Amino acid sequence: MGEKKLFITGATGYIGGEILHQVLQSFPAFEVTALVRSVEKGELIEEQTKRKVKTVLGSLDSLELIRKETESSDIIINAASNNHLASLKVIKDALSKKTSETLFIQISGAGVISDSLDPEKYTPNKVYDDVKDIEEINSLDDSQPHRPADKLTLSIEETNPKFVKTAIISPPTIFGISDGYDRKHSVQVPLLAIETVKVGYSFTVHKGDTRWSHVHIYDVGTLYVSIIKKFIEKEEFRSGYFGYYFTNDGIDFTWKEVTTKVVEALYSRKLIKNKEIRELSPKEVDELFHLPALYWGTNARTKAEAGKLLGWSPVKSGDSDFLAAIDLSIDYLEKQGLLTPGTE
Repeated sequence: MGEKKLFITGATGYIGGEILHQVLQSFPAFEVTALVRSVEKGELIEEQTKRKVKTVLGSLDSLELIRKETESSDIIINAASNNHLASLKVIKDALSKKTSETLFIQISGAGVISDSLDPEKYTPNKVYDDVKDIEEINSLDDSQPHRPADKLTLSIEETNPKFVKTAIISPPTIFGISDGYDRKHSVQVPLLAIETVKVGYSFTVHKGDTRWSHVHIYDVGTLYVSIIKKFIEKEEFRSGYFGYYFTNDGIDFTWKEVTTKVVEALYSRKLIKNKEIRELSPKEVDELFHLPALYWGTNARTKAEAGKLLGWSPVKSGDSDFLAAIDLSIDYLEKQGLLTPGTE
């Protein structure tokens, strides 16, 4: 499919590592450069990819480096942050001056459509469809998580529509072990397990009746591959203001149901001494568990229709996959020594 130059940030992260793994498998002729924060991270990537990836040392604050790599690449993937505006502004400026066809894919997250930590303001039946509800998604309030970065990304393509295509990938709860190179576990379920073991009991935010959609990390990666294929084959795909892609499958479990499964898995392994689940306020979750209550105390329900228009179809994100992955995730965390009781 041609020798394209691809630049990726976040390559040692959970999502970025999976994307890089799948890119190398699907597009072996690509010339890939990854931004890494340390020499050690660079060596990790280069060794595990058998030198198929060139690394450059820096961070999202290395703005001139990001500008240079954006200018010289055909495909740019930011998987490092869904909130770093300074780097996005530099990417936007560089893309606005491009004179060759270029694709930019930005990571976001379903937190952008989360409702509220206040039960009185819950909208439990609201499901955002990334095709039918695109105008509503593009009109979300600036106070929503990730929204400023989303808005900035959505404005890029119109600065240079002849040469630039953009897309935003906005996953809900991601599960599964990544095929990446460093961080291999996700956030919501693993964090819940890790902190439950530390504290000795678990929690729900209020009654735990909130819901997030879910997706396997593998299916997140295949959506990136689907978009890249459309781009390099010069086929039409939703981009710019219409290029907003959710990723999910199955039904949306309540966090009470998920927490109960996590607690049962931990208890069966003798990692906790009881199955206690306390109903806590967002403030108590922060004070007792040092965790952002938004992850479990809001509703963020999505319908991934835009990806299906590409021919993308999730294969590992069903309900049985999600529930089975709780055990698999806890097995992984235990083997990595990440499930250790606290001293309190």
